Amino acid sequence: MQVDGSSVRKWLTVSVLTTVFFSVGCASQSSTHQSSTPAVQAAQEIPTEQLLDVGITVFDPGLPPEGQPVPDDVFPELRKAESRFQAIQLMETMQSTGQWGAVRVLPAGHGTTDLRVSGTILHSTGFKLALDIRAVDARGKVWLEEHYRAQADELAYMSTEVEQRDPFQSIYNEISNDLLDARKKLSSGEPQEIRQVSRLRFAADLAPEPFSDYLTTDKKGRIRVKRLPARGDPMIARVDNIRASENLFIDTLDQNYAAFFARMEAPYSSWRKYTYEEEKAYKALKRKALTQKILGGLAILGAALADPGSSAAAVVRDAAMIGGIAAIHAGISTSKEAKIHAEAIRELAASLETELEPIVIEVHGQTLRLSGSAETQYQEWRQLMQEIWATETGLPVDPNRPGALTVGAETGSGSSNDSQEQD
Repeated sequence: MQVDGSSVRKWLTVSVLTTVFFSVGCASQSSTHQSSTPAVQAAQEIPTEQLLDVGITVFDPGLPPEGQPVPDDVFPELRKAESRFQAIQLMETMQSTGQWGAVRVLPAGHGTTDLRVSGTILHSTGFKLALDIRAVDARGKVWLEEHYRAQADELAYMSTEVEQRDPFQSIYNEISNDLLDARKKLSSGEPQEIRQVSRLRFAADLAPEPFSDYLTTDKKGRIRVKRLPARGDPMIARVDNIRASENLFIDTLDQNYAAFFARMEAPYSSWRKYTYEEEKAYKALKRKALTQKILGGLAILGAALADPGSSAAAVVRDAAMIGGIAAIHAGISTSKEAKIHAEAIRELAASLETELEPIVIEVHGQTLRLSGSAETQYQEWRQLMQEIWATETGLPVDPNRPGALTVGAETGSGSSNDSQEQD
């Protein structure tokens, strides 16, 4: 019996697919080296009046609201620790450039500063990091609102690497450079304006009665200086002294954040390295499983559609069918192996959680726990500062003001102002 050209082409296609299937091995993923742009360093010393202080709020860990399920690849206690660790990493990156004044990590939602940087963790494993970053100056002007993502630099995980660096240093460098680009767009007088607004906002929050009239908000929601205190004004001098004390308090808090960073670095680096390897293997296995299933399916489809017109064609068809079924079974088996790797990632994270216990510190004779009471302690500190102010000036403390700058207060007249601030 004659086999027409169409049938021959079908059998050739099936034969090629079957051959490809048997030649497919485990897909391998090449090493990834991120050639990140370094953080731009200051070429010369910047005049003090042009420097802006930066407050980096402890990042939002990106956890779902209480009561909602947490994704399988998110470990709450680890994320909470990462929210501090990554804020500190950004602080150290920006501080190292010499482009800014004091760069501090602030308790979430607190503190008055020239430029506030906040972040939300969208995805964080040893393999990939994704962050949402927002930066707003004291006037309420948005400098930056961007999404950053990067795959880890594999060389950072190699034990033979002489220079120790963060596998996601590229993200921190990029954020630092973007903020610098935004600062360069300011006019020559804007840095001084930002510093004045920041100073007066601290004063107005500490003592609303004498200082609230120094600032005004324009139609865009931008906070402006309405008038400046007189030179040598003793009231503003007292405010400056209290602000200097607060900065010392935050510096002390940052020293303990740094101690937390150092304590976390070794187990966290180990966790990220292992999860990088696990996730890389997991992705490779998923690719292999998908390839096997696709090739198996194509082989079976080709065999089913073929015209069994000759005994030779039947042999090829049967071989393709058997090969296709084997490919699908292999794909299913590989998928199960991939799930084992996913579970290994979970176990590694769980083991780290047990090592990240809260750190107990002492500040000004009071005991703080960095695991969650730093914000509360900061509120208590602000209440103490208001009491000192009241004692020195004889002005009463407003009982309705808790003494802490909230996120809403940071925008001047409520949290809605930030959302209105666009150029």
